[in-house]
Amino acid sequence: MSSMPVARPSNHAVVTAACAAVLARPDARWTSAGLAKAGGTTPVTLQRAFRAVLGLSPRDYVVACRRQRFLDTVKTGERVTDAIYSAGFGSPSRVYDAIRLPGMTPATYGRGGKGAHIRWLTGASPLGHVMVAATERGLCFVQVGDDVAMRRALAEEFPRASIAERPSRSLRSLLSAALAAASAKPLPPELPVDISGTAFQWRVWRALTRIPRGQTRSYSDIARAIGSPSSVRAVARACATNPVALVVPCHRVVRADGDLAGYRWGTSVKKQLLSKERR
Repeated sequence: MSSMPVARPSNHAVVTAACAAVLARPDARWTSAGLAKAGGTTPVTLQRAFRAVLGLSPRDYVVACRRQRFLDTVKTGERVTDAIYSAGFGSPSRVYDAIRLPGMTPATYGRGGKGAHIRWLTGASPLGHVMVAATERGLCFVQVGDDVAMRRALAEEFPRASIAERPSRSLRSLLSAALAAASAKPLPPELPVDISGTAFQWRVWRALTRIPRGQTRSYSDIARAIGSPSSVRAVARACATNPVALVVPCHRVVRADGDLAGYRWGTSVKKQLLSKERR
C-alpha cells in the first residue's frame, strides 16, 4: 500500500514562519540552515520562497530586521555603539553597509516626518530651481522645479512634520552639493542623508548609487543586480519614489531599448543630466 504524499507548505507559509522567527530574534546568529528550519523547509526552497514572495533573499530580510532594531534602539537614546551590537551586527562596519547611501552613517538616520523639524533652501541650477530640505540629522528631500510647486511637494511628503516658513541659510552646504550634482559634478564625500524606505527600496537605491557617472542601466539591469530579476516594475516604482533626486541618481536608469522613459521632472531634464555627465 503506497503512502500518501506529504503536503508541502506554501511559499507564503514558509516565508511567514521564517520571518516571524527573525522578527522575534533579529540579533540571533542566523545561518541558512537555521533560517530554513524556522521556515520548515530546506535552504534552497527557502531562498526560492523569499524571492517569490518578498523579492529579496532571507539574508537581506535578516539584515533589514537588524537595521530596524538598530534604528529603534537609537531612537530611545541608547549610544550608537551599544545599539549596533544589541541589534546583532558584529561590527560598526556591518551596520554601516546595511543602511549606507552616499555619506550616510548610522547616526544620521532620522525619524521620518512625524515630530521632525524640517528646514529648506532653494537655488538656481542649469536644470532650473533646486530645493533641498533637511532634518536635524541630514538631507531628506531634493527636487527640481518651480519654487511654489516644490514647497507644496515638501508639505505633501512630510504632512506631519514641522516645516520652516522661511528658507534656511544653514543648508547652504547641502544646497551646494545638490547644485553640484545638477551640474554633473561629483558629490562631496560626506553628505548626511536622512531618508526612510522599505528593504526593497533601499536595495534599489543602493544599486543606483553604484552606477558610474556618465553611464546608464536599464530597469532590468537593476532588478538583476539586486537579485530580483522579475521585479522590474517594482524597481521602476522605487526609482519614482526616490526622495533625494540627484543624490540618488535615478536619472541614470533607462528602458532596455535605451529610451529615457519617464522622469518626475521630465525627460528633457533627464537628458540634460545624462549629457552633462557624459561630457
